[in-house]
Amino acid sequence: MNKKPFYSLHPSFRRGRGRLFFLFIPLLFAACDKGTTAEDYVGVQVTEPHDPSQPVTITSFVPTSGGVGQQVVIHGSNFGNDPALLHLTIGGKPAVIASVKNESLYCFVPSGAFTGEIVLTVGDGPQAKTVQAKDKFEYQRKMVVGTLCGYMNERGEAPWVDGSFETTTGFKNDGVMQFSPYNHDQLFVLYDKEPRLGENQHGIQLVDLKERTVTTIINISMFNNERMRTVDFAVDPFAYDEHGDFEPTGTDEIGTPTYYATDEWLATATPRQLSWKEHLIISVDQYSSDFRAPAVWIVDRDVATGEFNNASPHRLIACYNQCNGASLHPNGELYFSSYTQGEILRLDMDQYWATLPIDGGASWEPNAIDNTTAFERLIKVQDNSYECQIDIHPTGKYAYIVVINRHYILRTDYNEKTRRFSTPYVIAGQLGQEGFDDGVGQSAKMRRPYQGTFVKNDKYIGSQDEYDFYFCDSRNNAIRYLTPDGIVSTYAGGSAATHSDGLTEGSENGELRDVARFNRCTGLVNDVHRDKITGENTLIFYILDTNNAKIRTITMEEEEEEEATPENQETDE
Repeated sequence: MNKKPFYSLHPSFRRGRGRLFFLFIPLLFAACDKGTTAEDYVGVQVTEPHDPSQPVTITSFVPTSGGVGQQVVIHGSNFGNDPALLHLTIGGKPAVIASVKNESLYCFVPSGAFTGEIVLTVGDGPQAKTVQAKDKFEYQRKMVVGTLCGYMNERGEAPWVDGSFETTTGFKNDGVMQFSPYNHDQLFVLYDKEPRLGENQHGIQLVDLKERTVTTIINISMFNNERMRTVDFAVDPFAYDEHGDFEPTGTDEIGTPTYYATDEWLATATPRQLSWKEHLIISVDQYSSDFRAPAVWIVDRDVATGEFNNASPHRLIACYNQCNGASLHPNGELYFSSYTQGEILRLDMDQYWATLPIDGGASWEPNAIDNTTAFERLIKVQDNSYECQIDIHPTGKYAYIVVINRHYILRTDYNEKTRRFSTPYVIAGQLGQEGFDDGVGQSAKMRRPYQGTFVKNDKYIGSQDEYDFYFCDSRNNAIRYLTPDGIVSTYAGGSAATHSDGLTEGSENGELRDVARFNRCTGLVNDVHRDKITGENTLIFYILDTNNAKIRTITMEEEEEEEATPENQETDE
């Protein structure tokens, strides 16, 4: 983690008290006599210097517990009056000392001070005195921002280089992410062209969390080099053997084999068998005046390898116009958007699955609309030219429509009887009103919201809705969340007041609000992972931090791993 200046790490000093102090200094000097200093007015006492011939003691400290950034006063004796002579660690981590008097010092708890030992050394060389407090500081862990992989080289560049987490670079285009349904060690990343419109768009990448590698698995040529927008997964209803062939699970009334996955088959299927049920759903943004542009592709696993790669079978399942996003409902329907006329469309995937070649299924017509062979227009969002992504609630009861270019979020409720979403209504923000305000409903403001993810909140257990919706507020450089009641709050990043440059963008890791910063974050997913300290499962977010060319994390504090900064590597573009 990069070292932060005092004012960056400890914003409480800058919020009022520090400013008042500095405003008052000129008045003090104008009013004082020649023999009087400002210290006499503001109460700064001149104390005795450290005496190397006497011991250093620590008698107490307050408070006795807290997390990173906690302000602590340590009492004792013979500390001296020069902070430059003091070396303080808490839990083995260097602590920032704000001020010192001979019998007390004022410091801030560093990140990762898990073990809590307070050790103070006064002076340098043979005469240095070291003392350890009898009691330990009770360190309270917090959710913090970290880095999973990615870095800028010495020239401030991030060429697209696959490899281990320690060496891989790239991640520099806007994009979204999605986990494999049956294997959450596999995180798929899809990139859009923006914000670097002059560069070639990158292909789909696989982030292997188990092997700690990043690999480009599919080139954009598979999708006619068109602008890719979102990635999701469709899970088909069939049973497979280890080799990807349909596996019989029973017979119908006339004795014909059936291949649909039963509960019994699902309970005993291997991970390899389950993986064949997964299909990538890729939305692409292409314009066509006749509304026959490629909109949604489906990609199967390569039969030879069982992986998604450039040899994977793929086909168009919907052609329309300028699709910005496609998502699967738990019931299996596919919903996708059209920028041109601000529409949401519905495709019945059961009809598509029926065309698979089990019993010589019929061909699929991706251009058909408003009939039983393909898809239907369902919702008009508001007006034309709406850049929309669709995030469906885990229960399927409703969905949020994130309107990226108009800076607000709609909600659409699901009708279980008709199996369709209803007319949407505004849940957060206002049409075309960008800004950065927390608040309820239309009083909240955002600036280019992007991918979101639903997170179960234990505080809501037993309520009608147990999930908050976290999303990237890309141009506010923040992770924000929307409660079921329509309240928008800022969760991480976005703070300009706590940094010396006065900007919301940055690359710092650490405490969520006052220290950590992002730079045009767009992709966001959540999962659980094993806490290295407690051994229990804990929440983790993965964030595609576009202009920092990194994948970042938010999770409970753990022992820090040193960020890799390998030698510059040449681009493979």
